[in-house]
Amino acid sequence: MTMVAAGAGDGASTPAQTGVATYVKSTMAQLNGTIRPDGLDSFWAFQYGTSATAYGHNTPAVGPVSGTAAESVATLVRGLAPGTTYHFRLVAIRGQAGASGDGQGYTGADASFTTPSSSAGSTNGARARATLRSRTLTVRHGAAVMTWGCSGSGGAMCKGRVSLAARGKRGTVSCGGGAVRLATGKHGTVRAPLGKTCLPLLTSALRHRLGASLKASFSAGSGPSMTRVTLVLP
Repeated sequence: MTMVAAGAGDGASTPAQTGVATYVKSTMAQLNGTIRPDGLDSFWAFQYGTSATAYGHNTPAVGPVSGTAAESVATLVRGLAPGTTYHFRLVAIRGQAGASGDGQGYTGADASFTTPSSSAGSTNGARARATLRSRTLTVRHGAAVMTWGCSGSGGAMCKGRVSLAARGKRGTVSCGGGAVRLATGKHGTVRAPLGKTCLPLLTSALRHRLGASLKASFSAGSGPSMTRVTLVLP
């Protein structure tokens, strides 16, 4: 994807607004931002790296996103170096050919974060891992309901965030998420409200018997675990 900006900045009407990095670990971080499609099909990606001018890395383009309201976007990047300062910015490209870099591009302002020098996610040497207890999700009242369990050594905690995404003919869309905080040997239910672009896609897939699926990822500690799950719509 070609990242050549025709406009830049983080004003209220700017199509690409860089947010802050969250869930920053020694080798990974979640990059956040806001995209304003303004009724035009728009693709988005993040640039990141140790330089505030060259960056050096691009995340895969996602989209198209359409509509008139601003929409929050996020990407998890891995393979980072511990104890290192990284710069990033959101890039938005409008136009039907946005996935290939054609169209009008906009960049958000530069933001930065520093990875810790050692991995988080352990307590006095104890380790924990969060996993889905079922490969089937249920949608109730516009939200996906899923049960997560926490396994590992005593004294550890599974603390992190669940992110959901659905893939259709027009690409992958964000489906929201929720937080997980469990002690080892425990399980709990997470309710993730589905986004306005996600629920119609899944409902349409079911209606036309195309098959509908969600991908759920849990990020914490030194890296995320990814599990594909099947969506069930009542």
